[in-house]
Amino acid sequence: MAAATAMTAARFSWSKRQPLTRKERVDRALRGEEVDRPPFTFWRHYNRSNAQLEAQDHLDLHRHFGTDIVKVMNDFDYPKSKTGKWYELDTLDSPYPQQLDTLKRVRDGLNGDAYFIDTVYGPYMTAQILFFAEPQFAGLKSEDDSRVVNALRTFQQEHTTEWEQAVEAITQSTINHIKASQQLGSSGTLLSLMNTTSKAGSVENYVRYSRPYDKRIADTLAGTKLSVLHLHFLERPFLAQFQDFRAPVINYSVKTSGIPISEVRGLYSQAIAGGVDEIDFGKLTSQDIRRQWTEARAQAGNKFIITPGCSLPDESTEADLTRMMHAVTSPPTRAA
Repeated sequence: MAAATAMTAARFSWSKRQPLTRKERVDRALRGEEVDRPPFTFWRHYNRSNAQLEAQDHLDLHRHFGTDIVKVMNDFDYPKSKTGKWYELDTLDSPYPQQLDTLKRVRDGLNGDAYFIDTVYGPYMTAQILFFAEPQFAGLKSEDDSRVVNALRTFQQEHTTEWEQAVEAITQSTINHIKASQQLGSSGTLLSLMNTTSKAGSVENYVRYSRPYDKRIADTLAGTKLSVLHLHFLERPFLAQFQDFRAPVINYSVKTSGIPISEVRGLYSQAIAGGVDEIDFGKLTSQDIRRQWTEARAQAGNKFIITPGCSLPDESTEADLTRMMHAVTSPPTRAA
């Protein structure tokens, strides 16, 4: 398989020589070369009211915990339809102008210290959020509620033209936003696909109603250095669907999927980001985290970036984050 080229021995050294810079470390990991230690990052939601506060939170986390990559969370809402029909959407230069402002502020604050990447959601998730805002769902707490998911699936099948109208506008607007973020200097975008699970429908449903739009966005990311294809709540039947998606990095949750990184490596040759349990993160010791990422890297090979499988819980404490930092950046002790 094509992925066989990535299965070189995973080598790194805790030597006392001059450490690599953050960008050097990332570049070498992406190429599958030897590193002083694997690059790492993590991310969380902030839900701030403006770009200045969002940017400052991201910069503070990066500086305090020494992450190698700044993944900029996007907590800003996609604009709703102005017609009263959720699917009647305009194509926009960017649906997230405040996110672009956040990226610019992060770029300026980093001053070249590390790569930074944006975050966008696949058209399905964006459409689901807009659909969930319809009056008939008032009182429900989450767009993940099975009643919303089932109703959206019915809408796809019974109002296919309207569905395609909505996701076409979302797709092109998202692509426009990605191009604007690249012009600001981002090294890529994390594309979060939320319907790689049977809870959202069958594989056939995904192929019919979502895949062509996701593929167009992934194609926009093909030439970037550090774009990430995030497969949220991935289930095994969906795994092979993304082999022609050319994002440089794959990220998913070993914890929620039950799929070992060795299995993903067997299908994908690009860098894999993940390995750390984001669900029970607050319960992990530094030794637990070290064991998880070292096992993941042994399966992934040199093309590996240490991350959780998804965003960390909002309630994660400074002590929780410090344990991960130490588990990555400190040389192992005999007891560990």
